[in-house]
Amino acid sequence: MRLLRISLTVLTCTVLIAVGALVFLLQTHPDFSITERPAQPTDKAVRMLFLGTSSMAWTDGQSTWLVDGFFSRQPVGEVLLSRLKVEEGRVLEVLDEVFRRLEIPAALSGIVVAHSHYDHSLDAPFLAMQFGARLYGSQSTWQIAQGQNLPAMQMEVMQQGGVASLGQFELKLVLSAHAPTGFTGGFNTQPLPLPARALSFKEGLSYSFVVSHPALGPAPFALIQPSAGFLPGQNKGLTVNTVFLGTGGLGKLDEQYMADYWQEMVVSTRAKKVYLIHWDDFTQPLLAQGKPVALKPMPRLLDDFPRSLELLKMFSKRDEVDLQVLNAWEIIYF
Repeated sequence: MRLLRISLTVLTCTVLIAVGALVFLLQTHPDFSITERPAQPTDKAVRMLFLGTSSMAWTDGQSTWLVDGFFSRQPVGEVLLSRLKVEEGRVLEVLDEVFRRLEIPAALSGIVVAHSHYDHSLDAPFLAMQFGARLYGSQSTWQIAQGQNLPAMQMEVMQQGGVASLGQFELKLVLSAHAPTGFTGGFNTQPLPLPARALSFKEGLSYSFVVSHPALGPAPFALIQPSAGFLPGQNKGLTVNTVFLGTGGLGKLDEQYMADYWQEMVVSTRAKKVYLIHWDDFTQPLLAQGKPVALKPMPRLLDDFPRSLELLKMFSKRDEVDLQVLNAWEIIYF
């Protein structure tokens, strides 16, 4: 019996040390700072406010919609050791700041969800219910919405893709892929009630978004690629000026994959501007005591953003593309 107690004590200590080491590694970030960008003209109606990961708010002053809208951003200890729920106060505080910065009424037309991992889908059903917005996403996202009791009339399942009309914005959902990481794959096949483990949120289908607005002409003007994945040929025939390019996990992949990803998303679309998104550690808050918090890169355990950035800069210089890294709370005007 004494030997058993000793063995259990040793095992417990080993597990605690391992968990502590993991938490430490997930809180170790590469050194990185964003160069302040010159002021942009602010008299343009169509604009986008970046909110970390692939979350963003788009508006033309009349209609406002979100990509993902993940604002809970729970600390790493909660993600690893507990079940997650919507941090409602935190989420609404971020939305209040969004409406204030964009100088628009507190209203949402819709929310599009890139895929069903928790850092994209967790808060979207709550936001849809709070603002009476329509939610667009995959069948897996619908299961998450059902777990939060979102009325069926507020959710549109997009299957393999489709078009969302949000005021004068037209948003085409294009079937894409997640970056090939250990978190890729799986479907939610039953309603997912909260609280739930982070790994219970399965990817489902992954989408990219092609954005059009009549104020900027009849053709699409922007491509949003939330995840650092792609399907060969997914952008065939598409031309845009601007790409919002997800980089999460890209730094752990080989150089050929990065080159192919750049070719599909930037070269094939003839883009002239690329803004990097989903490069940040989404366990860090967007606001602290009501003040904006600068983003930090993902921990080295999960990504190598400096490596990604070095290679992407090389590609952008070769192809004469303007490459920039977005920080939280930056507004891009079109």
